[in-house]
Amino acid sequence: MPINKSEKKPKKLHNYAKYSGMGLQMAVIMLAGVMGGRYLDRFFTTSFPVFTLILTLAAVAAAIWFFIKDFLHK
Repeated sequence: MPINKSEKKPKKLHNYAKYSGMGLQMAVIMLAGVMGGRYLDRFFTTSFPVFTLILTLAAVAAAIWFFIKDFLHK
């Protein structure tokens, strides 16, 4: 039974929306880590941006974890 083009298009659009949403979620998590780290570095007046480094790495790990969790779930 041949598949109509109209049946394929919503599936492609759904995949595009799903993966772009996941990418946007990753970007927001990483941005929150960077901004939070910068705020803490300014608040505690550290000479080396230790909070920015730690929170950025933690945010990247969290973003990858959320991406894998969502990818495997869907």
